[in-house]
Amino acid sequence: VPTRVPRALAALEAALALEEEEGDVPTRVLVEHQMDTRRKQKLLLSQLRVLKLLLGVIENPGLPPAPTNLREAAVQARGRWRELKASYGEALGALGEAVPPALAQLHRGQQLLQRGRAALGARLEQ
Repeated sequence: VPTRVPRALAALEAALALEEEEGDVPTRVLVEHQMDTRRKQKLLLSQLRVLKLLLGVIENPGLPPAPTNLREAAVQARGRWRELKASYGEALGALGEAVPPALAQLHRGQQLLQRGRAALGARLEQ
C-alpha cells in the first residue's frame, strides 16, 4: 500500500497537468469529485456494516454479535481448534495408556469367573 501512494500522487499530478479540451469538465473538478465520491462510499460502507450488526442483534438478541474482523475471528478459531486438537490428543493418549491394563484386568476377571463357576459346579455335584 505505501508504494501505491506515490504512484497515485504522480498520476494525479499528471492528470492535473493535462490541458482541458474545450467544453470538458476541468480535471481538478473531476479529481475532487472522484475523491469526494470515494469518501462517501467509505462512509456508506461503514454505516452499512453498523446497520448489519444492529440488524443481527435485533434478529438474534440472545446470540453474541458476529465478529467484524473476519481475519481476527479466523485466527482465533484456528487457535481454538489447535487447543481442542491438542486436548483431544492428550485424552486419546491417556486412553491408549489406560486400555491395555484395563483389558488385562478384564481378562483376569473372566478367568476368575470361569474358575468360580467350575468350583461352584464341582461343589454342587458333591
